Amino acid sequence: MEQCDRRAAIGAAAALLVGGTTVMAGSGTAQAETSGEQARKSFRVVDRRGRQRFLVSSSKPPIISGGKTYPADQRQGPEGTYLIFNDGDGNEKGGIVSSSVGASISLDYTNAQAITLATRWEGVHGAAMLEMKHMPDPALPIDRVPAMPPRVQLGYSTPEGAFLVLSDSRGRPRIVLEIDGDDNPMIKVLDSEGKVVGRLPETPDGQGP
Repeated sequence: MEQCDRRAAIGAAAALLVGGTTVMAGSGTAQAETSGEQARKSFRVVDRRGRQRFLVSSSKPPIISGGKTYPADQRQGPEGTYLIFNDGDGNEKGGIVSSSVGASISLDYTNAQAITLATRWEGVHGAAMLEMKHMPDPALPIDRVPAMPPRVQLGYSTPEGAFLVLSDSRGRPRIVLEIDGDDNPMIKVLDSEGKVVGRLPETPDGQGP
């Protein structure tokens, strides 16, 4: 596969998996479908000051960051089950999300996601990825943080095989280690324009120089 196609495939795998978040609460009860018992929509743990420290929610919750609450529709990620962890000031610092098509665990910087471990599946195809992102200016509120580029991506997908991508500060892949879907191993070094400047093996399998 040509380099541009490979980079597109890796990018697609990343987009498939990483649907970010940063994560507050919504409480109440709902009638359970299978019995006459009441089922909680969410469960929240607060400290003595009333600040949220932990939340379990059966729907996408609002976001608490920098002492401000942002509505749930500003959160990335699917509808599903959310388990949210907050720091001593009540600000979201990570969580676990589970939906009908995937699951993820995330750990946050002050105002953005830092690490995401995710899996996703659709029919006979599936993918799993560990991604580490560039850190933004910690003074920015979350609604002013630009999209942070990935710096490290370690992943696997059923059609594309396994890969490790190391990217520069602008999110451009510079070193790629991969075993593609046909079990061909390769190491590539790329310049800032995406051109391959080093490769092992030096030529694709079965081709001349």
